[in-house]
Amino acid sequence: MSTAAADAPQLDVVAVSHAMRELLKVVKRLGGARSAVLLQGESGTGKDLIAHLMHYAGERRQGPLIKVHCPSIPEDLLESELFGHEKGAFTDAASAKIGKIEMANGGSLYFDQVQDLSLALQAKLLRVVEEQRFERLGGTRTISVDVRFISSANIDLRKAVHDGGFREDLYHRLSVVPLEVPALRDRREDIPPLARHFLESTHERHATPAHRIDDAAMDVLRGYAWPGNVRELRGAIERASLYASSESITVDCLPRQVMDAPEALWRGRDRHPSLREVEEAYIRHVLAEAGGSQTLAASILGISRKSLWERRRRFGIP
Repeated sequence: MSTAAADAPQLDVVAVSHAMRELLKVVKRLGGARSAVLLQGESGTGKDLIAHLMHYAGERRQGPLIKVHCPSIPEDLLESELFGHEKGAFTDAASAKIGKIEMANGGSLYFDQVQDLSLALQAKLLRVVEEQRFERLGGTRTISVDVRFISSANIDLRKAVHDGGFREDLYHRLSVVPLEVPALRDRREDIPPLARHFLESTHERHATPAHRIDDAAMDVLRGYAWPGNVRELRGAIERASLYASSESITVDCLPRQVMDAPEALWRGRDRHPSLREVEEAYIRHVLAEAGGSQTLAASILGISRKSLWERRRRFGIP
């Protein structure tokens, strides 16, 4: 199923799995609601796209959708970015500035990776979420707004609350409707249509010769765990299409991390791998997971650093 918001033709979700079809039904139902929504899931699962679809699915599509990517804005600037400020509120405030909360009036405000907000800013944001009013920095006039809050987190916010990293009261206000965006490995039915969708897009943008994925390569794609989820799949297909010299993406075109994954070793091949191949692939996989740390990789493998070094030398692993 391919679903796109009428007023946002560039937004498109490719989904055939039951989990994603059910999620899209909920998104459509919630489009016109005002209740705050919290999207949780691993990085790269498509939370941004779901947030956009939710905004454009209801009456608020006539208003703005303002995104705040919390990790990318320095903490000392974030308060001004959100609330705005009056002229002279601080040293560099040469003129008044409208903040993102005010900009989102009549529409939606989307907090991407909301867990990165400081506790001090969370306290100030709570009033806005509860009362829909605030003051600009350095100002005394109370400004009322009509904003729908959509947030996303790539960690378990309930655990963050338990650990003291996120305010419980704000969590409950932002998660009136909690939605989980499933990892790609939990909806493998979506891998083939997504891969074909990304290939078509790359073929059109870069005029690459490949316009199909052969069965063996698709089998490998379907078997890989995709720790980076849909974002990783998109990048893998784009790279594979650039490497392909014929009309088909073959196994040899796929990125190394996909081919080196232990679960992909026997997929797309006409024989089972040898024990040596399995051992080499697993060592490469663990080294990648350990970020290149020899000590951590050796610990995961249950061998000494010396044994790891000897195996790396034997397999030609840098």
